[in-house]
Amino acid sequence: MNESALNEVLQHPDYMVLRRLPEKFEKRSYSTFRRFSAIIIDLETMGLDPRSHAIIELGLLKFSFTNEEGIIEVLDTYNSLNDPNMPIPEKITKITGITNEDVAGKKIDWDLISILLKDCNLVVCHNSAFDRNFLEIQTPDHIQELFKKIPFACTIKDIDWFERGFESSKLDYLNWKLGFFYDGHRALTDCWATLNLLLHETGAFDELKKNAKKIEILLCAVYAPYEKKELLKERKYKWSDGTENLPKCWWVFVSIDDIEDEILFLEETIYCRKGAASNLPRSKTKITAHTRYSFRSENIN
Repeated sequence: MNESALNEVLQHPDYMVLRRLPEKFEKRSYSTFRRFSAIIIDLETMGLDPRSHAIIELGLLKFSFTNEEGIIEVLDTYNSLNDPNMPIPEKITKITGITNEDVAGKKIDWDLISILLKDCNLVVCHNSAFDRNFLEIQTPDHIQELFKKIPFACTIKDIDWFERGFESSKLDYLNWKLGFFYDGHRALTDCWATLNLLLHETGAFDELKKNAKKIEILLCAVYAPYEKKELLKERKYKWSDGTENLPKCWWVFVSIDDIEDEILFLEETIYCRKGAASNLPRSKTKITAHTRYSFRSENIN
């Protein structure tokens, strides 16, 4: 397509032109002394349960940034398949394109991952509540300890996409709305797609960093009336059946600054009685980016 035809399409109200997602980044100059590094990680797995479904691919993209200039350089990338030593379910192959033949004999180089993590100030995932638990449960012990010490941020939860006018927080949809497309559902490509959001959605990276610094507590709405469950779901409460670390209850993470408002909501809307929520079970330890999105934060001890 020549330039004239392209301009005609760009200006036509019935057409939208998408660019292929770039998997490279031109280094930017920066003037400040203090530079930080972050790592974007994406996993492909055999399923949703980190206790029983193996990792079959890991993608990693390390970049540097300053608080003044933002993202300035991609420092390194890594991608590896991983043999789960069992057949990959057909539905997983359909989603990821990864076959049993692809992963045969493949292993993730955890020693290299360890080197890349040592000066890392932040780990970013598009759905950290999924990836972090796989990383803390299925990796070698020394890698698990590193992941437990590094703050995590989530490009789904720590950026308010709905407030920004997006109808979904799915990675491919967000990139499409920003004018980009990409092929497949593979780990390193998804890392580039996550970086692309931070580069092209104005203020998104600053919002992510700010929300990563928030302090929360876990609050348990025990004995909440059954008929109020939809109201609790709308407020992002989750159900615990009492078989794990929490009692049988509806529970939620609440910003430490908003706890009094949440108690008031529970008393006025859920329990309908003043004082009914003042002594509800809550976490004794404050939840920060060092525990957020990990199973470790889902307890009140």
